[in-house]
Amino acid sequence: MTLCILCPGQGSQTVDMLPRLLAETLIAPHLEPLLDAMPFDAMAVSQNSELCFANAHAQPLIVASGAAVAQALQAHGIHADLSAGYSIGELTAHTVAGSLQALDGVGLAVKRAQCMDQAAPAAHGMMAVKGVRLEKLQAIALEHGLAVAIVNDEQHAVLAGPTAVMKSICKGMERELGAHVVHLNVQVPSHTTWLRDASAQFKNALDAASWRRFDCPVLSALDGSPVENRNGAIDCLARQISEPLQWARTLDLASEMGATVYFEVGPGNTLTRMVRERFPNVKARSLSEFQTFEGALNWLS
Repeated sequence: MTLCILCPGQGSQTVDMLPRLLAETLIAPHLEPLLDAMPFDAMAVSQNSELCFANAHAQPLIVASGAAVAQALQAHGIHADLSAGYSIGELTAHTVAGSLQALDGVGLAVKRAQCMDQAAPAAHGMMAVKGVRLEKLQAIALEHGLAVAIVNDEQHAVLAGPTAVMKSICKGMERELGAHVVHLNVQVPSHTTWLRDASAQFKNALDAASWRRFDCPVLSALDGSPVENRNGAIDCLARQISEPLQWARTLDLASEMGATVYFEVGPGNTLTRMVRERFPNVKARSLSEFQTFEGALNWLS
């Protein structure tokens, strides 16, 4: 099989995320050092339904969780042929590929969130829209001063911009266009030009990081292109903060590169569902869909 490891972005975390992972004896030894390294009480924050979604907490928690699962997979002989990450998940994907050590990935996640929070305008956020063609969404965004931040498929994208504007148009989109709209629990307009300063600041942190040899390519969410060296990683990770993501293209490239099995390290199974919708005949599962980590290992084996 050709295995693609998928690493999710913000919004999928739950208050039982860390307790569940720490209860897994094969994952806990990898996760505990990452939680101890955080500049906040990771357990207390993760179990608070408001604090766990704050940008400064969500990003390192997501990277730590995914990196720990990836380390546990590798310790049991499961190695990725490709890795890909959605937004902050692209940082996790580099820990999967071995280009970043897990502790360094968490540290960069802390810095990434800081850069974004400092650059983000107040009262901005993101909303997902399904059931409306991309061309129509682009026109709506232009008309209302919003931006298309992520393209998930031909009729599924994420808009970003002033929260009040998005709330004012969502009912009309649902009523007149049959759209399904979900306001995301994200407080910054990620992947838009509002965060250009954050890209520049984060690039400095990436330049200073310790990079290692890539064990597999990381498919950049900017356009799906495979990243296999330090310079490419720094460029893509910095740019994706303030440039739109083409996640549909990323999944297409994974398929073109021969991926036959997809495994999402979690939290959640959002990326797994996207794969199933786009490629109904491939095997795709998320850790969250198994009762135990051993069950996931058996499936992957």
